[in-house]
Amino acid sequence: YWYYFYQYEMPAAEMENLTQYLQEERHLEEKEWNQYTGVASHWNKHTNAAASFDRDLLNRFPQAGTEINGKTFWINGGGYQTLNFIPSMATILLGLMAGQWLFRDREGALSHLVLAGFVCFLAAMALDTTIWPIQFDSVSWNVCPIVKRIWTPSWTLFSGGWCFWLLAGFYWLIDVKGYKRLTFPLAVVGMNSIAMYVMAQLMQDWVSKMLQTHLKTVDMIFGSQTMYYLFSSKYVLSPILSQLAILAVLWLICLWLYRQRIFMRI
Repeated sequence: YWYYFYQYEMPAAEMENLTQYLQEERHLEEKEWNQYTGVASHWNKHTNAAASFDRDLLNRFPQAGTEINGKTFWINGGGYQTLNFIPSMATILLGLMAGQWLFRDREGALSHLVLAGFVCFLAAMALDTTIWPIQFDSVSWNVCPIVKRIWTPSWTLFSGGWCFWLLAGFYWLIDVKGYKRLTFPLAVVGMNSIAMYVMAQLMQDWVSKMLQTHLKTVDMIFGSQTMYYLFSSKYVLSPILSQLAILAVLWLICLWLYRQRIFMRI
């Protein structure tokens, strides 16, 4: 998959048409699709191999075809691509490995998880030095940049390292040390993780609008400044606090589902 990106060169005609579309239709600056130079440029947004694959694939469907509605698919605004499912399968396999360690070797699972996380971090940082906590002028390369939106192989390793270590930490705290009461807020979400994921994707804007509508009334009645702290652009912590408020609402929905014994699963 890395080589698929590395060897890809966008045809000049496609690049010209794409650039024209991004500038004239989307009114975007060049930095939108020109983040990297050198080898790493093969992973630039909208111009990488997977983005080109989508322009070919998705325009074959009737709803996107020019012969149906005069529209052509050019880009996904966020840079997400259909082929993301390929490296994502590697992430799934890392999770399966972790599950097997916990299932088969409870005593050695902790050391396996910690070591696996270290190996993943080491491999990821060997591929992309820009992620290093300390930068050195003499050491700088991007063999495979760490980009979450297109789930690059280096991102698979880097995110996998964090997941291994977080799982190791929770396993040590809860299973080894026995602090199980701390898990209740997480268990409420974990038992309905699919519901939480879907709500987070589809309901965030709606919850935000509802909070603003009702909190405005609360502020008028009690003379408080809740709206200012949560949704004002002038308060520096508003983005964090507003997201925490939305999370609290979604968590309360999961709590209701938990108490009603309603669990959504595949």
